Amino acid sequence: MKPSAPTLIIPRYIDANRTAQYLGITTQALYNLVARRFVPFRKMGTKLVFDVQELDAYIARLDGIGAVEAAERILHDDTIGNVN
Repeated sequence: MKPSAPTLIIPRYIDANRTAQYLGITTQALYNLVARRFVPFRKMGTKLVFDVQELDAYIARLDGIGAVEAAERILHDDTIGNVN
């Protein structure tokens, strides 16, 4: 019997450091987005966690636009911000 390849397990929830890396921003920038409720998050006890599926949906709403336009939308568009 041939040994099976290792299974890659992708966690559903990731911490702030991994989320910042996932989004390509600094941890401080992520905390700023959380404080303004512009990025989806959950609290487990006192720890912030981020659902990868919700982050992907959030990113999809910003897909195809430039950084300046994304910032403007985040600041002025209720369909992107205020996810919680």
